[in-house]
Amino acid sequence: MTEKRYFIETWGCQMNEHDTEKMAGILGEMGYQATDKVEDADVYLLNTCTIREKAEEKVFSRLGVLKKEKEKRNGDMIIGVAGCVAQQNGGGIFERAPYVDLVLGTQALKQLPDMVGKLHGHQGRQLNVAKDPENHLFPSHVPKRGTSIRARITIMEGCDNYCTYCIVPFTRGRERSRPWEDVVEEARRLAGMGFKEIELLGQNVNSYFSTVNFARLLREMNDVPGLETVRYVSPHPKDFDREVIETIRDCPKIATNIHLPAQSGNSRILKRMGREYTRELYMDKVYMIREVLEGIPFSLTSDFIVGFPGEKEHEFWDTVTLLDEVGYDRIFSFAYSERPGTGAVKHADSVPQQEKMYRLKILQQHQLEIQKARMQARVDNPANVLIDTVKPGEEYPLVGRTRDNLLVHIKADVGEPERFYGKAVRVRVTGTGLHTLRGELCPEPIEHLWSQPNAPEVTTV
Repeated sequence: MTEKRYFIETWGCQMNEHDTEKMAGILGEMGYQATDKVEDADVYLLNTCTIREKAEEKVFSRLGVLKKEKEKRNGDMIIGVAGCVAQQNGGGIFERAPYVDLVLGTQALKQLPDMVGKLHGHQGRQLNVAKDPENHLFPSHVPKRGTSIRARITIMEGCDNYCTYCIVPFTRGRERSRPWEDVVEEARRLAGMGFKEIELLGQNVNSYFSTVNFARLLREMNDVPGLETVRYVSPHPKDFDREVIETIRDCPKIATNIHLPAQSGNSRILKRMGREYTRELYMDKVYMIREVLEGIPFSLTSDFIVGFPGEKEHEFWDTVTLLDEVGYDRIFSFAYSERPGTGAVKHADSVPQQEKMYRLKILQQHQLEIQKARMQARVDNPANVLIDTVKPGEEYPLVGRTRDNLLVHIKADVGEPERFYGKAVRVRVTGTGLHTLRGELCPEPIEHLWSQPNAPEVTTV
């Protein structure tokens, strides 16, 4: 019997990437093997993102390419669409792309085996975009993870904020949190399997609440034996309180890269966006972070949308000045894209596309100058790095991330560099690129980045 193979192509956020890991694990349990060649795939799934119109159009463009591959095989290929485009468009995908066999919503992943089985049984096209609040509960062994160092755990799904530009509440549903005991138990199992870093996932991760809040969950995660680092995405500024920051300060395993999505630097536009804070309240959060984490290396990153309906030129420049006031280490910025069904659609005072792109270019160029200076300030300073990639024979054979999530390429003249895989090493930063650092292993102990008690063990040369 010929071995069945699958290919999953992924767009979008970390939640989508983890959903891909879940689907890969499900298909693996069905006897499928992964392939990186389109022509070898018996099942080809597109795990999609609909947060911007351009991303959605890319999906249908890609489907057109897959149609030709399916025609070459006389139809002997299952094409499926999963993720947010599937949830948003449902059966409309069949109308636009009738050669698609399977449409799987964000809350129906557990139905994948049944749907694929029915397709093999020639029972016709399969559609499931039903809402299943228990979708995120997957045993640790199911997801097929890309590394043996880093694993993701979904702690909550959905969003109750309904920001006026965002389609996520419509594709992922209302907020629902996993019991904290389940999260910690899964983390313990993963640590027992050798994973060193856990990333906690949620659309609005710091609004997590079961019988404990997000800060308490982080403290419980900090106590999991064997873990080196705990990260989380994506938070909302309104839920980023002092208790969370103090937890980061007190718990050495909790990452110090703080993502604080501002979206705009103008209070009127923030109100139009439904963000529930002003520029002044946002800056209060930044000042609080600086105060509580004084003396601890941390990075601040953010998201921005330019050209939101009604954004005047001076309001855009408020966003530019916010970059200066905060001094972000990195930003993720986009031109506003209208999404059907969201609150912003009602605004008629749209910004011309050409102006949006002009503003985006200005914002990104301004951030690059800030970023260069902030990266340069790291040179000649020590850092501890968790090694997650080894490249024997190269000048920089070790690659890893700092506690505040900066990628470091490490020069090291060592035999058997593989022995550093999954270890924390001491590094002195020697150079910088725009997004990465270069460093060299320190032969002598240096001040520990994780200076609190119970810090992860650090390997020296």
